[in-house]
Amino acid sequence: MKFIRRFLIFLVLVLVGLGLLFMSFINSIRYQVTSDDLPQDVYETSGDLLDYAKTKMVDLILADEEDQYTIVEEILNLIILDSIQKNMNTSYDPLGDCEEDACLYIFKNSPFFVNYAYAYLNDVDQMVVVVSGGSDKYISVDTSIFLVFDIDIDIANLSINFTLDTYSFGERAMSMKMLDFTMNRLDKANIEDNMTFGELDLDEYTYMISLSDLDLPII
Repeated sequence: MKFIRRFLIFLVLVLVGLGLLFMSFINSIRYQVTSDDLPQDVYETSGDLLDYAKTKMVDLILADEEDQYTIVEEILNLIILDSIQKNMNTSYDPLGDCEEDACLYIFKNSPFFVNYAYAYLNDVDQMVVVVSGGSDKYISVDTSIFLVFDIDIDIANLSINFTLDTYSFGERAMSMKMLDFTMNRLDKANIEDNMTFGELDLDEYTYMISLSDLDLPII
């Protein structure tokens, strides 16, 4: 009986310890993004988003160097939103008047959801792509993945190359091995094909967009 009692006490302590570790991890990745964080101008753009993104790419030729990164930020956000609305969820419009889940979430299949995806420049002109989501069942948690990309703007060839540098869940930095492990269990080709413009490579964690892919006359 003493052995059984000690074993049960030990088991309870282990379970409590694991529970505390799990909650500590959950708390470390909590991060809530709201609709106020979205690039408002992009979401208010009328007409075809991809056509407007292509026009902004041409604007890079005449832009001052200090303005190039801001234009690239707008281009990427236009492509992200265009890809979501054309290939993932045609009803997605989180800044509109619609209050249905189809309008507010990119993807929702309880207990998991993804509600926002957008990009912004950090203080050292790296592009940070944010994917916000979480769980609304069993345990309620909001988190965001922050993917930080180095940017190479090649005006001579009018190409923009993004290369993943680091990433994190909330403020918790994660290892590239973990990302490799996750990506190797996903349909990478399907994810890459969802982009309406440019070349996404989830093996190398790069993304490239180029004027050579545009259907525009070059003078």
